[in-house]
Amino acid sequence: MDLFKNIKKWITFGAKSYLFMILSSISYKGGVGKSTLSQNLAVLFAKQGHKVCIVDADESNVTVKWSGIRMEEERKPVVPVVSMTDPKAIIGTIKQLYADYDIILIDSPPSYQPISAKIMLISHLILFPIKPTGRSELWTASDILERYQETQQMKEAKTPAFFVINDYDPRPSFHKSFIEVLKEVGEEYKVPTLKTLIHHRTVFGEANSKGTGVVEESNVKAKTEIENLGKEVMDLI
Repeated sequence: MDLFKNIKKWITFGAKSYLFMILSSISYKGGVGKSTLSQNLAVLFAKQGHKVCIVDADESNVTVKWSGIRMEEERKPVVPVVSMTDPKAIIGTIKQLYADYDIILIDSPPSYQPISAKIMLISHLILFPIKPTGRSELWTASDILERYQETQQMKEAKTPAFFVINDYDPRPSFHKSFIEVLKEVGEEYKVPTLKTLIHHRTVFGEANSKGTGVVEESNVKAKTEIENLGKEVMDLI
């Protein structure tokens, strides 16, 4: 508990203004788009003139590898990525980055780990990406909401959290019904779903393999979705 108290004090004292933001993308299941959101929002915010850094807390280092391609291709703007999977060092790492960046995005592990709780505690805003694929996703959502509630009981001020629908396809009727059920699940924990839907588009995978964000690609629909998501996030702040 002493550690969590220290984290709470640092958040209150350290975040002098909301021009500085720690935004985390968290899921306890792989393949739902947490790295995709982190990478694309980072590129968007960097292109808007913010000093942005990503902390890759996933041992697979998917975002680190994406960054390596981006650096090799000398793409601008530069989006630094720091690998940090040690739960004992995550707080110190964020503190060191605080002085140099406006926005720090944290790409979390795809399962519940000790570092996951700390990420929830130090974040100013949490995004829970989720695919509308079936009941198993709702079970995962319920699990992560329970963990979220546990961590928030350790803080004086609750960290806002939101679901983000990823890989959406309007054709299957169950995708639409899934969103309605998810809203009901989130209501109990006061975790709403953002309005922007990230549709199933191959350009997201293509951008990842090229070290880019979709706002740097020619697909207007994908670009608009990420821009709308970024606007929602900034409006929340």
